[in-house]
Amino acid sequence: MRPWSRTETSLFLSLCGTHNNNWSFISRKLGRTPKECHDRYLKLHPGFGRPRNFQRPS
Repeated sequence: MRPWSRTETSLFLSLCGTHNNNWSFISRKLGRTPKECHDRYLKLHPGFGRPRNFQRPS
């Protein structure tokens, strides 16, 4: 896996906004895998998809 450039990250965020996180479509445009795109999104948006008061079970 290669590192993400600033230009690529900017394009990625733009595509996320216009294509509703369609990882298959976005990954084809960027030449990356859908998993790479999903992981990048989670890295840029920590806590995405979790309720604010989320606590891991002990």
